[in-house]
Amino acid sequence: MSGTYSSQNFNLFALSKKLVLACYELTSALPPEEKTNLTQYIRNAALSAHINIVEGAFLKGKEVKEQYLTGALHSMVIIDAAVDVLVEVELVTAEAAREVMRLSSECYEELDRLQKEK
Repeated sequence: MSGTYSSQNFNLFALSKKLVLACYELTSALPPEEKTNLTQYIRNAALSAHINIVEGAFLKGKEVKEQYLTGALHSMVIIDAAVDVLVEVELVTAEAAREVMRLSSECYEELDRLQKEK
């Protein structure tokens, strides 16, 4: 496997993994009728972002690396939108969603910064 592995990438890996775990925790308390809808959507977006970050970090080509970073950015937007709906329809409290929203925002900012550097 080739590519660059830096402390910057490691911090983003750790942050995105925390986001995945926070999304799983947040969605575990949803009612059964949402288990196959919003739960899967949020979990899939979080896991997709994490995997895109991991894959993108080890690629050499700038264009391909950017595709993975862009995919991860899109997943962050999906997480924010879906969690916002959970709060709006009162399936979770704003307080319960705060950690997911914070981690998603941090990941987004870090990904955006990485894309601008490349």
